[in-house]
Amino acid sequence: MRRSVKLVAFNEPLEMVQEPIPEPPAGGAVVKVTYAGMCHTDVHVWQDGFSLGEGKHFRYSERPGFTLPVIMGHETSGTVYSFGGDADQGDVKVGDNVVVYPWVGCENCQACATGNANYCKGPLKYIGPVVDGGYSEYVIVPHPRYLVKVPEGVPMDVAAVLACGGLTAYNGVTLVRPIVEKLSKFRERCTLLIVGPGGLGLWGVKLAKHVLPQGTRIVCADVDAAKLKIAKDNGCDDTILWDREADVATTVAATRAVCTDGVDAAIDFVNSSKTFANIQGCLEKCGIHAVVGLFGGGGTIPLPTFALQQKQVVGVHVGGLHQFRELLALVADKQIPAPPLEHHPLEKTWDVLQALQAGKVEGRAVFHMNKT
Repeated sequence: MRRSVKLVAFNEPLEMVQEPIPEPPAGGAVVKVTYAGMCHTDVHVWQDGFSLGEGKHFRYSERPGFTLPVIMGHETSGTVYSFGGDADQGDVKVGDNVVVYPWVGCENCQACATGNANYCKGPLKYIGPVVDGGYSEYVIVPHPRYLVKVPEGVPMDVAAVLACGGLTAYNGVTLVRPIVEKLSKFRERCTLLIVGPGGLGLWGVKLAKHVLPQGTRIVCADVDAAKLKIAKDNGCDDTILWDREADVATTVAATRAVCTDGVDAAIDFVNSSKTFANIQGCLEKCGIHAVVGLFGGGGTIPLPTFALQQKQVVGVHVGGLHQFRELLALVADKQIPAPPLEHHPLEKTWDVLQALQAGKVEGRAVFHMNKT
């Protein structure tokens, strides 16, 4: 038997259940879970979506293939338990330590066949947000290609949180890198602004130190002074405490007082209407603004000056399987430590979800299946 925590109804407490250990699907595998990380996406799934601004909403209940009950959890590491018939195991065997790449697409298109399921138009079969995921002692994986061996020197709890938080931050940092590299030729020093140094933002700080040109200044902004202290402890060069009640002009002036040469690149791990406006007011000519978070709302841009100043706004969402392998290799090679991790037993999933919703989780929360 296995223990699993299920979302049975939106906005209602999660339920712990006992059920049989699943059989692997044909061509697929089952992983015995060691660690499962919690992401803010789990809050959105529990709430059935998020605001798109102007009274519009994205709803998971309207997503093809999504049904309740569902086991959430898309940051999962563990050991290979079994393979289904005719499974192409590749370099993975039963007993190997693996981390699950959860961003599974339709599995029938060229994007999926080449390890770029993040470009798949769907229907998407994400493990955790759409089909059953890692808040369970065993998880089904549809194909062994989504099992990535955990490199020596990378702890299993760290490997788990790389599957979403680490990968999304890595995708954001590598996406702004060409602009920062180009502008570094013409600036005395480039500045990257990271908004929201939570679980993803702290990965952004750590990865930017290894990915962006040497000397790039990394500044973090948030409305929570405690989170900014953690960001400073984890390697950012400076911080800005944004006032929740301040207007955009006041916030922009305060930010420019710290970022004296302006902001050349920004990664917004909150992505609300207000953070969007704040960043746009700080962004320098030829700068890039990467939007990551799903806080919700809408934003406006003055189109003529946007064109004249050659600015860019680009969306960021997870990353491909090849990027995931790159990220694991980078973390292993450079021995990049994870942001602060809170460890909990599976029984505490509901409590931790509520704490995450309230903004009370520092860094990242992970569930250890053997912890009591």
